[in-house]
Amino acid sequence: MSRATRARTTVQGVFVPRTAAVPPATGESEDLFSVSGRVLLTGFFGRVTAAIPNQSLDFDLALDPDDGGSDVALATLLAVDNTAVGTWLVLNATTGGALVADLDVSDGVDLEKPLALAAGDIKLNVAGGGAIGTTARVEWGLTYVPLSNDGAVAAV
Repeated sequence: MSRATRARTTVQGVFVPRTAAVPPATGESEDLFSVSGRVLLTGFFGRVTAAIPNQSLDFDLALDPDDGGSDVALATLLAVDNTAVGTWLVLNATTGGALVADLDVSDGVDLEKPLALAAGDIKLNVAGGGAIGTTARVEWGLTYVPLSNDGAVAAV
């Protein structure tokens, strides 16, 4: 294990990256990560790697619990139309608050208060009147600490 990996794991927990991909079409959703057991989410972020077109588009994030309960908002709508390469998409300091977009990494890549999550899928919902197209790309990642012996997160 590298020095950087040991330091990150000690401070933030396990890092789970997801390969950059085209977001789903308007009106659709996509599972980004699968949570098993119980975990403490310590950081969540996306980075735009290919520009999002100048369309009317909104992103939000939710946990779809495996227990059959209703989706839980992790971040509400953020207008992402015309989002430049290098822009970070991060959770708001307030759970369920608007997703935040910023080119300055220091503005919230890590959660100020970790979130306890039960088993389920973290999903991206896309809304708005525009089309995402086929060229936009966002890579997502998160950090977590297991709370239960079976607590883990995997990219979907």
